[in-house]
Amino acid sequence: MRKTLVLPPLPPPLALYERMATIRAFESTMEVESKAGRLPGTFHSSVGQEAVAVGACASLTDGDQIVSNHRGHGHFLAKGGDVYRVMAELYGRADGYSGGRGGTQHMAGASIGFMGSNGITGGGIPVATGLGLAARRLGKDNVVVSFFGDGAANQGTFHEALNMAAVWKLPVIFICENNGWGMSTPTSEVTAGPSIAHRGEAYGILYKSINGNDLDAVADQVRAAIQMVQTGVAPVLLEAVTWRQRGHSRSDGCEYRDRSQEAEWNARDPLALYRARLIAQENIAVAKLDEIDRKVEATMQAALKRCQALPPVEPRSAFEKVFATPQDLKTPDPSQQPLADGAFEVKPYWQAIQEALREAMDRDQRYFIFGEDVAEYGGCFKVTRGMLADYGKERIVNTPVSEAGIAGLCVGAAMGGARPVGEFMFMDFILLALDQLLNHAAKFHYIYDGQVKAPLVMRTPMGGYRGYGATHSQCLDALLMHMPGLRVVTPWSPRDAKGLLATCLEEENPVVFVEHKALYGAQGPVPKQSERIPLGRAKIVRAGKDLTLCANSYMVSMALQAAETLAKESIEAEVVDLRCLAPLDRETVAKSAARTGALVTVEESHYTGGWGAEIAASVQELAFGYLDAPILRVAAADVPIASAPEMERAILPSADKIVAAAKKALESRS
Repeated sequence: MRKTLVLPPLPPPLALYERMATIRAFESTMEVESKAGRLPGTFHSSVGQEAVAVGACASLTDGDQIVSNHRGHGHFLAKGGDVYRVMAELYGRADGYSGGRGGTQHMAGASIGFMGSNGITGGGIPVATGLGLAARRLGKDNVVVSFFGDGAANQGTFHEALNMAAVWKLPVIFICENNGWGMSTPTSEVTAGPSIAHRGEAYGILYKSINGNDLDAVADQVRAAIQMVQTGVAPVLLEAVTWRQRGHSRSDGCEYRDRSQEAEWNARDPLALYRARLIAQENIAVAKLDEIDRKVEATMQAALKRCQALPPVEPRSAFEKVFATPQDLKTPDPSQQPLADGAFEVKPYWQAIQEALREAMDRDQRYFIFGEDVAEYGGCFKVTRGMLADYGKERIVNTPVSEAGIAGLCVGAAMGGARPVGEFMFMDFILLALDQLLNHAAKFHYIYDGQVKAPLVMRTPMGGYRGYGATHSQCLDALLMHMPGLRVVTPWSPRDAKGLLATCLEEENPVVFVEHKALYGAQGPVPKQSERIPLGRAKIVRAGKDLTLCANSYMVSMALQAAETLAKESIEAEVVDLRCLAPLDRETVAKSAARTGALVTVEESHYTGGWGAEIAASVQELAFGYLDAPILRVAAADVPIASAPEMERAILPSADKIVAAAKKALESRS
């Protein structure tokens, strides 16, 4: 909540006119450049919607933040973005706000509170809500504005975010720019209810539909909305009814539109209306407005000339800034050393995880746990049991059943300076949140040229062997490792669970921390002294000379069982625990396979497209000449996981299946 409810005065009318004229000139100029083929990619013009951007930003301070959508140039310029740098980004040049990485749809200017435009319809709404959550939690007095189109109002993220914002009364103003069209589909044909604004009624928040072509109306309503969210009354939903005068994107000629309707809306052009009002009501001379128009055009041409002279970006820069902090291969790994007598206690896996959480939360008030039933219930598998009593509901937060919302709010909260630890009840449910994790958390640092970070940890249990069936038993860890920018950690031992989580909680990158259901009760030595285990280092948990078994998570237990069985037949198997899938330690596995001459990978994810295939390919590249047996894979069969125990056992890996694969691999030696 702000320290004062006194809003800054609105800019003078001529300044507002200049902002609108700047957006119009920018969009018109870039539209010509795009159609001429001089811009890479697509282009989404906001011509006709300038009054919404300028009116909404007119009362915002430097500390206020906005999150935009794919049609975001106007919002960026209205918030104070530099014309030249926005233009340079559209040209794909290094001087652009995103260094050429983002283009027209993915720009940020964090220093002025523009927290990113977004190419996913509705994707930015929970991110903006998360920024509001961070502001509230950290005691900041800024408000957050979320811009989105009418199409986004039919996305689940819209409803999940509005519900969460309403439940916690977050300082967020949701502004829907209803320009009448979801690409080529009329909004009226696919949107139920009297209006998009009325959807706020269901969540008990303030809402209003306004004339989005009237700058004064937009400015007045947003100003009132700021005062409402400042006082903690509720978030606000505004529907600005407007009209985009161009097609959805560069290739759209608007053939689907009724020309008489277009003419009617074009007669309500926001820039022309505001210009006419200044002349008629403010007694501003036409010559003065013409002078502003010439100034704007000169600025535009100067920026255009500078951009056209810029050299192409260096190709090598494409490989930079994927992560906020890269993997440090020189960091010592304390877990590779045995624990001295008296230096450890035997504890269950779940308790080791909780200890890492408690240590972080005791050290830094910014950490909080955020997920379904994590408070009184203690989480689905009781990892957070007892924590509510010690940290209270402000830091152990029960959320709605809204996986996309949970992930999106964690992304925004992390961007805003908080340290969220989200929890998905089952890993199967992560599929509902993949857009937020893979298109947002994993990409933001890169596509926004390092301006923002998303240091969040999402915890989730995976795995079968409990008869839970096809939607509560999956291991989706291999799916996540495919996306650059995301850390994926899958610990097996209690010691690793604590030490790796402690590292993840201090990461500046997004992490999915995957725990196996079958391991929560497993006991093991845990150091009394807190340690940090570096990510991306595999560990040899059993030495052997005849072949290598490479596994992760609960499969390490099965690989060790198989190794004991093989030992009875004088076959000494080396067991390698990957521990992380991203970063993936290919080298340790390859060195082990080179020593033993044979490799079997063991994973609980499905056979086709699993991480075992990636390891096999890597070992072939790194150690092919040392292998004297084919690389074999043990994995879940390529069928959904059944509930009946007999069927589940037939589908999932087992120690017997690992033993059979090991013997088959070694048969080629004879």
